[in-house]
Amino acid sequence: MCYTLDIDELRAIVQDIGSKISNPDTQFESVNRAFEEDYGIRLPYGLKRASIEKFGDVATSPLIMERAINSIMKKKIGDGETKIILRNPKALYRIGILGFDNPIKLDIIVEGDVGNFFGAFCNFNGTWIVKGNAENGLADKGYKGKIIVDGFATELACQNNQATKFSNGVDVLIRKGCMERAMGQARGGRLITFGAGYNSGLYMSGGILLNLGLPGELFGPGMVGGIIYSPEGTTAAEGAIITKLTSRDYQIIRETLRIFENDLLIEQLDNFSMENPIISLTNNVKRNTQKYSIHDFIKIVPNMTNSGH
Repeated sequence: MCYTLDIDELRAIVQDIGSKISNPDTQFESVNRAFEEDYGIRLPYGLKRASIEKFGDVATSPLIMERAINSIMKKKIGDGETKIILRNPKALYRIGILGFDNPIKLDIIVEGDVGNFFGAFCNFNGTWIVKGNAENGLADKGYKGKIIVDGFATELACQNNQATKFSNGVDVLIRKGCMERAMGQARGGRLITFGAGYNSGLYMSGGILLNLGLPGELFGPGMVGGIIYSPEGTTAAEGAIITKLTSRDYQIIRETLRIFENDLLIEQLDNFSMENPIISLTNNVKRNTQKYSIHDFIKIVPNMTNSGH
């Protein structure tokens, strides 16, 4: 089953009401009535007050759109949908925040860019694909799931990725790379990125960051756990040290890559080892086979000598 939600249709409803009604209270009632008739959802009244305080009225408030999208998605999931397509997101903030305590079965395809905190608190079995870019806080505090971003991610991708006795964190592939502080304060999860910026691994306490792109600067400031793998030339920040890879590291990298083996068309992954360190893959950004010798990579881990442990 697959449900397609064109967000422009929601925008059209709200904009039409806003063009005819100026009173925010009446706007809210009209929007709620239209959403209930067309989508079977009602927005909480607290959203009206927040919209008026922050944006002056209801019709121009992005809070209305964010909550409506997430509410429609939750309703469709409750109705048994397991695949959702979102069209025309236009970098809306805070979509894909569904708040399920237990993992749900759900695949999502987003046709366009997403704004801040896409997939925050996510907890799902399946794959969410963003056919565009993602802004700050991608999968913030994520518990479980697999996310692929075809474009770039800005700051704090996988920030606060969780690892509990119930979850291992979110696994993320960013095809064009991410900006600074990727995996900031991460406790778990695995991130593969084709480029990572300044201060990636900030206060990291768990998880794996595998950077296959350009070397970054000052990785791992204040890190107390987790592992960063990156090309030679990457520098470590205070609290982190650079070490050589062991045979165990090749196993960790292999299992991290295996999550996205089909997505990256990785060749002969089972043969990858310290003795066979070449990885061949096809990332759809360049659409040609790229080869990486992991012998040319370094490992960044906490500096336990200076941390007092």
